[in-house]
Amino acid sequence: MDKKAFLAGIIAAFTWGTVFVFGQISVQTGFHPFLVAFLRFLSASIFLALYHFAKGERFFLKSSDIIHFLILGASGIFGMNAFIFYSLTLTDSTITSLLMNANGFIIGILGFFLLKERISMLEMMGLIVGTGGCYLIFTQGDISRISHSNLAGNTLAALASFCWAFYSVWSKKTGVIEKYGAVLSTLWACVFGTVMLGIAVLMLSVPLHFDMKNVLIGVYLGIVPAGVGFTLWFYSISKLKTIIPGIIQFIAPLTTAVLAVILLRQNISVATVIGGLLIIAGVLFTLEKQ
Repeated sequence: MDKKAFLAGIIAAFTWGTVFVFGQISVQTGFHPFLVAFLRFLSASIFLALYHFAKGERFFLKSSDIIHFLILGASGIFGMNAFIFYSLTLTDSTITSLLMNANGFIIGILGFFLLKERISMLEMMGLIVGTGGCYLIFTQGDISRISHSNLAGNTLAALASFCWAFYSVWSKKTGVIEKYGAVLSTLWACVFGTVMLGIAVLMLSVPLHFDMKNVLIGVYLGIVPAGVGFTLWFYSISKLKTIIPGIIQFIAPLTTAVLAVILLRQNISVATVIGGLLIIAGVLFTLEKQ
């Protein structure tokens, strides 16, 4: 296993754990989900463009690859973030983070169908156990008693998870990371996604009110979890079997849970804890032979 790629995935996952807490702080103070996402990836695009310019490397894409980056921008930037930030208006940040970062299992399935990566028996056991954990978190143990808002929020988080899984596998299938490198690939995905988010902000007539706290949150989410985190993720997934970085993401919910208790005073339910333990068990199954 490539240790640098493994470490890159760990750092990326750690930074992503902060997104859900700071994102929830922002949307709960009235900052529109699309505006949070737009500010986040505008900041990420500017940061990555300046970094790439400082390195003196080329910016341009081949015309035949533009469609790939449009798809990456639509899935991993626009779709994922719209679903995440709307989810955070309806359910706890810890639950959103757990469901979002359970996509290692979706990545494994998409990797099998799109990349022809074989799934071992232990990895399959991991998929089954982990999916059970996700279901428990999703329903909180009783689908008939879950509130409508939590069900809607959890559904949005699950859709965000699928968007990110598709983004991860598609980036590897198309070969754009190898062709352009992790930084430039992340930059162009962010640029296309930012344009889509900007169009959504205009079409929805989102109020453009800013305050310093939310601007700083947006800039932080853009530079650290998006600019740095997405680039490290692209590097990690280009070097490892896709299911491995997907599994590493379970560091993110642990980070979220700790921050949610400290900053948001959130309680973590028994169902969420048991579901999280099942997900960890699924991870251990999957990593057993690596």
